[in-house]
Amino acid sequence: MAGVLFYVLALIAVLGGVGVVISKEPVRSVLSLVGVMLALAGLFLMLSAQFVFAVQIIVYAGAVMVLFLFVVALLGPIREGPSGPLKLHWAYLLVVLAPLTIGLWALLNQIQFRKPDSLDITFFGTVEQIGYGLFTTYLYPFELTSILLLIAAVGAIYLSRGGRSAEEEREGVEGRRV
Repeated sequence: MAGVLFYVLALIAVLGGVGVVISKEPVRSVLSLVGVMLALAGLFLMLSAQFVFAVQIIVYAGAVMVLFLFVVALLGPIREGPSGPLKLHWAYLLVVLAPLTIGLWALLNQIQFRKPDSLDITFFGTVEQIGYGLFTTYLYPFELTSILLLIAAVGAIYLSRGGRSAEEEREGVEGRRV
C-alpha cells in the first residue's frame, strides 16, 4: 500500500510540475504548484516527518502560495475563456481526489505506512532543535528569504502600476476627478 501511495503522490508532483511549466494562465500555474506542494507534504508524511509535513502545508501550500496568487492578481492575469474542453477539468479533479480518497480510507482503516525508526529521537528533529537551529545557525538564510519575498511583493506592486511612481499615480487619480 505504501508503494502505491508513493507512486501516486510522485505522479501528482510530476504532473503538477509539468502543469506549472506548460500552463499559459498564471493562476493555473500557481494552482498546479499548490498541487506539487501538497504531494510533497504527503511524501514527507510517509517518511514520518510530521513537522516538515505540517510546515509544508502551513507555510508553502498556505502562505507562500497565497502570496503568489496575490502577486498574480496584482499583475492582472490574461482573462481568456476556457482553454480546452471541460472534460479535461474532470481529469484534473480525478487526479487530485483519487489519492485523497485512498489516503482517507487508509487513515480510517489505521494502516501503518512505515514503522518509526528505533533510534533515540529525544532531541534530534524535535521542534525545539529545529527552532534553535533556525534562529541561530540558519538565521541569515531565514531572514534573507523573508527579504526576498518582500522584494517580490514590492516588485509586483511596481509592475502593476506600469512603472509609474506614487506621485504620478496620485496625479492620474486627481486628473480623473476633475
